[in-house]
Amino acid sequence: MAEVVFPFPFPENLELILPEIILAVMGMVVLLMSVFLSVSRQNIVAGVSIATVIAVGASVLYVSGSDASTTFYGYFVLDPFAVYAKLLIAIATVFAMMLSLNYVKDEANVGEYYTIMLFASLGMMLMVSATMYLGLELMALSVYVLVGYQRDVLRSTEAALKYFILGALSSCMLLYGLTFLYGSTGSFIFTEMGDIISNSGEDQRLAVLTGMLFVLAGLSFKVSVAPFHMWTPDAYEGAPTPITAFMSVAPKVAGLVVFMRILVDVFPGLQAEYTTILMFLAVLSMAVGNIAAIAQRNIKRMLAYSTIGHIGFILLGLIAGSNDGYAGILIYMTIYLFMTMGVFAIIIMMRRDEIQGELLDDFAGLSRVRPGYALAMGLLMFSMAGIPFLGGFWAKYAVFIAVIEADHIILATLGVLFSAIGAFYYIRIVKYMYFDEERVSFNFAKSAPLQVIVVLTTLVIVAIGIYPEPVMAMCRLALAGLV
Repeated sequence: MAEVVFPFPFPENLELILPEIILAVMGMVVLLMSVFLSVSRQNIVAGVSIATVIAVGASVLYVSGSDASTTFYGYFVLDPFAVYAKLLIAIATVFAMMLSLNYVKDEANVGEYYTIMLFASLGMMLMVSATMYLGLELMALSVYVLVGYQRDVLRSTEAALKYFILGALSSCMLLYGLTFLYGSTGSFIFTEMGDIISNSGEDQRLAVLTGMLFVLAGLSFKVSVAPFHMWTPDAYEGAPTPITAFMSVAPKVAGLVVFMRILVDVFPGLQAEYTTILMFLAVLSMAVGNIAAIAQRNIKRMLAYSTIGHIGFILLGLIAGSNDGYAGILIYMTIYLFMTMGVFAIIIMMRRDEIQGELLDDFAGLSRVRPGYALAMGLLMFSMAGIPFLGGFWAKYAVFIAVIEADHIILATLGVLFSAIGAFYYIRIVKYMYFDEERVSFNFAKSAPLQVIVVLTTLVIVAIGIYPEPVMAMCRLALAGLV
């Protein structure tokens, strides 16, 4: 019998992809479980999905102790930077699944819902390990479906269609840029591409710059950078609220990690060129996000524009181009995760007839009937505004200090200005809760998981505000794989 000869040697260090293997296998298992379980037992699917993501987080920590750092011929990277990002993605996914427990329990195809969330997380984890395009498309296609999950709700299907069309356009731009970079370097391994680009001549400069522009544009769409933000308000409003929370955090973490990897590994010799582009994008994002949010009456649309503004602040860390700047981005995303999940937990608890809790007027007089939730919401809003001394203050402080140390004083000044403008619409919600009369009859959902999220996220934000050093130290250590 003839011996089978493989064209490539079998990949070594396959234990590094254990978290991804668990997600892929359990995603299929959860889908099969939903087929054979009755509607009344679909809560088992949710429990297994949450347990899967917790196991994935534990496996990330387990494989992080391996001496190896790459597998699949160098295309898959596991370093402290990827480990920290994967833990953030796992935490965001667990929170989003907990937010979904009551929200989708009466919906059809619950198993499909959790399966798609697992595959979206799989795509994000592939992204942060430098398997960029494969992971990005798996994530994007999954999120498109999740946005349109409520197929009988017009705004949900409309939002999913808009997101899909614009997302396909951005993916084409990203792939077009990658073809220029591959044509110039002959490699898809980030570090190899960076070495070749750094040593390339003037004859390749135009192709490299063209590729860089298209890659930056494609990635900017994925993380809601203005002017590539057009999909964000409609998608946030139309998606099921737990999915809005999910896509507010997890895809942003994955996208920003890829952003940092590409700028540091692929374009180390083009810092002056991409910094100029990022400065324009940062100012535009801060302006559009914080000014447009003022006019919103729907809190999900307001938070969509708020996300755009926060991404503008985060870009300041990329512009700084230093260890402190990159650490500031990780600090910002860590704190933003807890702030966002806490806010959306309260919004979901106010759900009634599909819409209560989405309008700003719905929060009027909340302190009189639910003082505990009003206090939590107020603290989270103050934190998002960057009020000392809550977690959000240190998030903005980290990126502002980094950009000041990089001598971009005007940019830092604009950041502070737009942060002050943004504080208006956050504090406005506090005003509604504490100073306005009740306009709707409050009918809070009784959900222990949601209450746990509200209490936990609020305590974390307060604790980080009082003592931020542990989080900052972790983020600095995570940069060992990047710089």
